[in-house]
Amino acid sequence: MKITTVSKSLRKLKKINAEISYASLAQGRGFSSGIIFFHPRPAADSKQIRHSDKDVICEVIRGSGRLRIRGRKIALKPGVLCHIPRGTAHDFAASKKQRLVLFYSLIETG
Repeated sequence: MKITTVSKSLRKLKKINAEISYASLAQGRGFSSGIIFFHPRPAADSKQIRHSDKDVICEVIRGSGRLRIRGRKIALKPGVLCHIPRGTAHDFAASKKQRLVLFYSLIETG
């Protein structure tokens, strides 16, 4: 069992690139979860990702931004929950003036 807080997790972030950092919270057979942090960026990035064998479930816990999925842009703010089915191209971005912090779970479904 592991118990932590968002504040502690944010102090343990690992940088992926200039925009994205994350902290893994829990992993097990068929799932992983953690906190992912998006910094505002000056220009839009058209690159999307997809998880061929995992559904993504996330909740916005701080900040604001957007989810781009299936040609739509969905506004994100604290309390919004998202389910992204496996194989669905998507990306997240912080708003221009505010960071975006998500709790996520990747769950094997394929």
